[in-house]
Amino acid sequence: MCGNFGFLGKRLPQDDAELLPARVVEIFKTMGRETEIRGEQAGGGAIFARDRANQAIFVGEKVVNQKRKNLTQSLESAFSKTRRKAAGKGAKASDVAVLGIWHYRFATSSPPAVLETHWHEWMPARFANVWRVEEGKWICGRHLVNHRITHNGDFDGWTIFDNTIENAELGLWLQRVLHTPNAALGDSPKIAGMMDLLITQGMWDASLRLAHQLAIAESTRDACGGRTPSKDAPNTAPTEVEIEEWSAIAEKVFLSHQGKLLMPYASSMLELSRKHVNQFEQELVQAFSQHHSIGQWSARLPNFVKTAIHVFFHNNLYQATKLFLSRAHGSFGLVTASTLSEATLVVSAWGQPIATGFNVQDDYMVYASEPAAVDAVLSHIPRSYRLDLDQKGGEIAWVGVNHITVYSMLEDRELRSSELEERWIPLQGNSYILPPEEHAADPVQRDIQEIPKILKSIEQSWDDPTSFNRQTADYLVELLIEKAKNLKLERVTDTPAIDLLITGVESSLWLGERFAQDLTLICPALTVKTISSNQLLQRLQYDGSLRLGKTSIVLAISQSGQTFPTLQATNALEELHLQGNIREFFILTGELCSLMGTAISQYYYQESSFTRRIFINGSGRRTAEPTTVAIAAAQATLTELLLHVAKQLRARFPAHQGAFGMTLSTADVLMLEKMKIDFPNRAEAIVGITAKGKINRSSDYSQLLQSSKKWAQHIIEAPLVWAIHSLYIALTVGLGIPFIQTVFRIIFGFASLSIPGFLLPLLIAADILIYIFGPWLWSLALRYFQHRPLLARTGKRSVVIGDAPWIHQLLRCYVSKLFSLSYGIASLDVHGGNPQDHMLHQYGHRVVRGSLIFLGIPDGRRSPMQKESESAIVMSGKQAIGVQNLSTGAEIIALGHDPAIAHQSFQDAIVLSSSNIDTSFDRQITLEELRESRFTGFERLLASYVFFWAMAKQVASFPLLQYQHWKSQSRTRIMTTAAPVSRATVDRTKRPMERSGSR
Repeated sequence: MCGNFGFLGKRLPQDDAELLPARVVEIFKTMGRETEIRGEQAGGGAIFARDRANQAIFVGEKVVNQKRKNLTQSLESAFSKTRRKAAGKGAKASDVAVLGIWHYRFATSSPPAVLETHWHEWMPARFANVWRVEEGKWICGRHLVNHRITHNGDFDGWTIFDNTIENAELGLWLQRVLHTPNAALGDSPKIAGMMDLLITQGMWDASLRLAHQLAIAESTRDACGGRTPSKDAPNTAPTEVEIEEWSAIAEKVFLSHQGKLLMPYASSMLELSRKHVNQFEQELVQAFSQHHSIGQWSARLPNFVKTAIHVFFHNNLYQATKLFLSRAHGSFGLVTASTLSEATLVVSAWGQPIATGFNVQDDYMVYASEPAAVDAVLSHIPRSYRLDLDQKGGEIAWVGVNHITVYSMLEDRELRSSELEERWIPLQGNSYILPPEEHAADPVQRDIQEIPKILKSIEQSWDDPTSFNRQTADYLVELLIEKAKNLKLERVTDTPAIDLLITGVESSLWLGERFAQDLTLICPALTVKTISSNQLLQRLQYDGSLRLGKTSIVLAISQSGQTFPTLQATNALEELHLQGNIREFFILTGELCSLMGTAISQYYYQESSFTRRIFINGSGRRTAEPTTVAIAAAQATLTELLLHVAKQLRARFPAHQGAFGMTLSTADVLMLEKMKIDFPNRAEAIVGITAKGKINRSSDYSQLLQSSKKWAQHIIEAPLVWAIHSLYIALTVGLGIPFIQTVFRIIFGFASLSIPGFLLPLLIAADILIYIFGPWLWSLALRYFQHRPLLARTGKRSVVIGDAPWIHQLLRCYVSKLFSLSYGIASLDVHGGNPQDHMLHQYGHRVVRGSLIFLGIPDGRRSPMQKESESAIVMSGKQAIGVQNLSTGAEIIALGHDPAIAHQSFQDAIVLSSSNIDTSFDRQITLEELRESRFTGFERLLASYVFFWAMAKQVASFPLLQYQHWKSQSRTRIMTTAAPVSRATVDRTKRPMERSGSR
C-alpha cells in the first residue's frame, strides 16, 4: 500500500539557485497530501543536483514517520535540511531540468525502517567510463553512475536461466554478481539491484558483466560456487578485476571501429551501421578468444559478444526497464531514475496505477500512483492534461519535460502519438473529473455535514433520465427484464447460474450484502449472492463453484474505484464478460473517473461515450479514514437502484406475482418512494445542517451531542484524574503541606493546641493512603460531580455496538478508526455484534462495571416483526445490565425511534423523531423490513456517526493528548496492494518483449 509521485520540469528564471525551487516544494506538498492515503509509515524523496566537479548526483532523504506526525511535513522538514547541507558542501542546482521523485510507504515485505524506505539503490554512486554520442561523434567521459528506483506493488521474482528466481534468492545472487552487499529485507531493493545490472549503455564493464549472466552462466549457482544461493555461499561470479580485463579488450577493439559504427548524421548511439557492427562483433570474438579464461567458452563466446555489444548500445534507462519488466513477476508501479539520464524518467504501470500529467504552459510534468495527486496540481491550470498508463496490459513511459514515449507490454510496441492523443484527459471543463477535495481541519465533521448535500445531489441525479446513474440503471433493468422473460428456461438445469453476484471488501461488501438481502425480499426468485473480492479472486482461479453463467450479472462496489482486490476482480470479470462467460458487469464507485472505470473501458476525454455500466454515488474522493459520507452516499445510491428496479419491473410485469415472484405492489413501491423523498429532511435533522449548508440544531442533533459528552468523560477520566493527582502531589510534597496533617494542624491551631502524639501516626497513615489511592478517590469525586456511575471500573473502557449486522460492522470500523491514534490512557476497545443473535453470547461473559453498550433498536411500532426485533434487543440489553458487581454493571445507551425505549431501565435513550405511526399492523411485512433496512436503520447509522464523532472530538481535544481523529498511523485509506490475495492469483498473459541474449 504505497504511492509514487514526482515532478520533472524546466528550471525557470525565478527558481534562483535552490536545489528544489519553492514552487516545486509546494507541488510536492500538494501531491504528498493526496498520496498519504496510500500509506504514511515512511517516505523518501530524491532530486538531481550537480557536485563541485559538475557531475550529476542524487540528493535524497528518507524518514520513518512518527505515530502522530504528518509524513509530508516530516519528510520535507528533514529533506530541506539535507538539501541545505548538500548545498553547503558545494552541490548546485542542475540546469538541465528540475527532477524530484518521492515515495510514501506502507510496509508489506519488510518492517518500517529507513533502510527499507524508498527510494532504493543497490550499488552506491561510483565512477565509470561512459561512452556517448554527441553531434555525431563518440565521446568518452568519466561519469558518476547512480541508479535509484521507487516501487509500489510486489516483486515476486525474475526469470533468468530459463527459470523464475524468487525474490530472496535473487537478492543473494545480486550481492555476488554486483560484488555489493545489501542488508535490506524488502522486495523493492532487488529491483534497484536489477537496474544496476541491466543499465549498461555506453559502459563496457557493465555490459560484459550482464552478458556473462545472460549468455554464459547457467544458473544462480554459478555465482555461488555451485551451491544454492545462501548467506554463507562463496562468491564465484566474475571478479571486478576480471571484468576490467575484459573491458580493456573490448575498449581496444571498439576504438578501432568507432568511426565506422554510426550511421551518417547519427544523433544517438542507437543509429548504427549493421554492417560495421557485424565486423566489430567478429573482431571482438577473435580478440576475446585469445584471453586465457574467455577462450574456454568456445561455442558460447559469439553469443556472449553479441549480447555484450547489444546491451552496450541499447540498454539505457528505458530499455533496461523494459527488459526488467519483460521477465518480472508481481505488480509494478515503478519509477526508475539515473544520473546518466538526468532530464528523463521512466515510469511503468503493470498491475499498479501510474498517472502522468502535463502542464503545457509551464513546461513540466508530474506523475503519481494516485490520480487525484495529479488532478490536485493541474486541475486549475489551463491546457493541462492527464494520461493514465494502462496497468492491466502494462505500459512503460519514458518521459521528459514536454514529451512522452509509451511502450505497450501487451502489444510489444511503442504507441503512436495519435493513439496517445485519444487518451489525453483534459482537466478543465471535464464533466468526468471531479474537483479535488478541499482541505478541512476536521475531515470527519466536514464529511458528516456534507451528507445532506450529497443525498440531495443523488436524488436529483436519479430524477434525471439522462444522468449516468439512470442510464446505467435502465440498462440493468433491460437485462433483468430479458432474464425474467427467460426465467423458466433458465431454471431447467439442476444448478442454475447466479442471476446477480455482488462483490467488494469491508464496508462496500457489507452494504452490498444488505442490498442483496433487500433485493431478494422484493424478488425472491432472483438468485442474488455476495462474495468478498479476495474470495472471488481465489475462486475464479481455483474453484469452479461460483456458479457464474452466461446470463449472470456482476456488480463490484468500491468507493475509491481502486481497492486492490476489487480492482483485480474487475479486471478478471471484465475478461469473463468480453469472453461471453458472463452477461454483463457493472461497478459502483464514488466518482466516475476511476481505475475500475478504466478497467471496463470507460474513457474520460470529453468526447468519450458513456458505457452505461457505472453507478456513481457522487461522494467523490474522501481522505478521512473513519468514513461517513461515502457510506451514506453508497447506501442512498443502492436504495435508488433498488426502488428503480422495483418500479420498472412492476410496471413491465403488472400481474400479481410480477417478475421473479415480486412481493411489492405498486402502492408499496410508491410508499417506499415517499419514504425516500422524506429521508433527506431526516438526515438534515440528524447531522445538524441542511443541504444548503445552513445550521439546523434540531432536537435529534442536540440529543446526540449531549449524550456523547458523558461517554467522552468516561474516556478522559484517567488522564484528568492523573493530572489532578499530579497537581496534588506537587503541592503537598513540594510545599511540605500533607493534606490531612495540615488540616488537623489548622483545626488544633485554632484551639491553641498541639496534635496529640498518638494521633500523628494515624494522620501520616491517612496522607499515605491518599497518595496511594488518590487517583481512585479523585475518580469518585469527579464521577459524583459529573453525575456518572460511581463504582464503574477505572481505566480503559470497552464499547460494544449492538445493531443489525451491516450497521454494527460499519460502526465498529468507524469508531475504532476514530480512536486509532488516541493515547493508551484515553482510549477504548471497540466490539460489535448482532443483539438479536450472538452479541450476548460473544460479550456477555466480558461485561464488567463500566462496560459501554450502544444499542440500535428498530422501531417496534411499525410491524409485528419489528416489535419482536425491538423486544429481543431490549432483552439483550437488560440481560447485559444484569451482569453486575457492587450493584454496578454495564452502561447502556439505546438509540431508536420508539419512545418506549426511554422506559427500559437503560442509563440513556436517544429517541429520534419520527412521523406519525399507524399502529394497525396491517401493512406488508416486506415493506416494513425494507423501511428498516433502507431508511430507519440508515437514520440510526447517521445518528451513530454524529454521536461517536462528537465523543472522539472531545477526547482528541484533551490538552497534551491531542491527536488527529480522522486518520490512523498508517493511513491505509485504500488497500492498494494484495489484501491479502496477490494479483498473481488471477491468470494474466503478456506478449514476450524483445530480450537480449538467449536466457
